[in-house]
Amino acid sequence: MMKLLVNEIFYSIQGEGPTIGKPAVFVRLGGCNLACAWCDSKYTWDPKCADNKVWTIKKIIREIKKYPCRHLVITGGEPLLQQDKLKILLSKLKGYTAEIETNGSLPIKISRLIEQINCSPKLKNSGNPTYSLRVKPTNKKVLYKFVVQKGENLKEINAFIRKYKIPKKKVYLMPEGISRDAILKRSTWLIEICKKEGYNFSPRLHIMLYNNKRAV
Repeated sequence: MMKLLVNEIFYSIQGEGPTIGKPAVFVRLGGCNLACAWCDSKYTWDPKCADNKVWTIKKIIREIKKYPCRHLVITGGEPLLQQDKLKILLSKLKGYTAEIETNGSLPIKISRLIEQINCSPKLKNSGNPTYSLRVKPTNKKVLYKFVVQKGENLKEINAFIRKYKIPKKKVYLMPEGISRDAILKRSTWLIEICKKEGYNFSPRLHIMLYNNKRAV
């Protein structure tokens, strides 16, 4: 029986990127191959606080169908660690659309089943070792989100974008923070950077509305 490591499934709105505000059922999977210092979902991977469950695909589908929505956001953790099983899950969800969150360190093999790929490469401010981007901009479904702590991060972001030839229209800059105040404080100057550089600005709406509360 096919099973996935699941952290939580809930109904909310997308808080980041081009589909911000869109109602969606969130399927948050457990496990990650990175360990970001500022991660707002350490409960999916950190042994000190992880609370994942092993669910059958049948149970996951039953939980998804409780909600009045046909759009999914597959998030984590790092969902691509379980993409072979995700392929089966998504194939069974006829009439649903899905977007997936990924750190870009793993190749994606389920692109045809996904409407939008939200790739958030983790740079030096995450505390992770540097890695090669495996989710490339040649895939028309992919966009790139960068978490920004301070203005100095822009130099690294610009170098990354040049290296991988990422069009600016595909780039979203997001303020780092796990509280409403931190997001608002960083947003004011980050918006000005986006205006100057031609990038898209993305707030983190779920944090601004609920702080760092889960399942919202």
